[in-house]
Amino acid sequence: MQGTSGQNVKISIIGASGYTGAELLRLLSFHPFANVVSVTSRQFEGKRIKDVFPHLSRMKFENLKFESYEKEKIAEKSDVVFLCLPHKTAYPIVKELYETKKTLKIIDFSADFRFKNPEIYEKTYGVNHTAKELFQKSAYGLPEINREEIKIKNVIANPGCYPTSVILGLYPAKKAGLVETSFPVIADSKSGLTGAGRKSTLDFTFCEVNESFKAYAVEGHRHAPEIAEKLEIESVRFTPHLIPMNRGILSTIYFKTQSSKEELRRVYEEFYSNEYFIRLREKPPKTSDVAGTNFCDIYVTKDESTGLGIVVSVIDNIGKGASGQAVQNMNIICGFPETTGLEFPGNWI
Repeated sequence: MQGTSGQNVKISIIGASGYTGAELLRLLSFHPFANVVSVTSRQFEGKRIKDVFPHLSRMKFENLKFESYEKEKIAEKSDVVFLCLPHKTAYPIVKELYETKKTLKIIDFSADFRFKNPEIYEKTYGVNHTAKELFQKSAYGLPEINREEIKIKNVIANPGCYPTSVILGLYPAKKAGLVETSFPVIADSKSGLTGAGRKSTLDFTFCEVNESFKAYAVEGHRHAPEIAEKLEIESVRFTPHLIPMNRGILSTIYFKTQSSKEELRRVYEEFYSNEYFIRLREKPPKTSDVAGTNFCDIYVTKDESTGLGIVVSVIDNIGKGASGQAVQNMNIICGFPETTGLEFPGNWI
């Protein structure tokens, strides 16, 4: 595996034909040390990448063909494996790949290893997790709060896109003890359609989403426990919304605090002073500011009339919310500068 020696990293992507897989391939095309050796897809087996994703034509992996998943073949030829699979389907694959090759580094896009306690995962996702022993070998893959653990673990649980925006938006205030936990944290989040995945269902057809805007999972969303655990907050009111755009997440977070606006901003500036992918803004950012990038833009203020701190946090849901963050995690694992391959923002959808 490439670290400091200058050799390429051999990469396989399982489930590479979705939006996150396509974005991952785009970003890795810019990565000087990335050598994608295998991509799997049941739907497009035998087709070349450029035939499925024409925007990747003339890029260095354009002629690589999608193939079926074979654990021995993947494990043997790979240093790093990205799993772009749905929740509840990834952990059996993670387990068999790890058992086949224990030096393999696995970056999992699903929620299957995001929790410290597997019982919380089982309760949240309604499934019996059969790879509980790997929780000790996994790290939550949010570099800005968990970098040192990411360096040493075998399985990196790439965070959810909504939790990434909310956790990065609130973490400095919570870490500094400026959040009054007796008052529930309220996270109001809006996402573009790519967050639902590349699938054909009535709810995501053009006529259903165009010129419309809706909240969903209002009674409770599976990302709320993830946000609560990582922020160590018992009461989180998280409400997701679907908006008619391709990519992006905007989260507005409200929390009770005794701190002034000036103190909050000072805390955020100090906490994120050395974080390249965090940009603190002087006015509320918009999703187009971060489209196609790995940045999280954050605006912090306070409403003195209510005593509420307010944070507006925006990310690209398939950038910093998925594939960009996964590449950032790979860079940490391999000892590259974290910005490697992520210096070339561009929006393809």
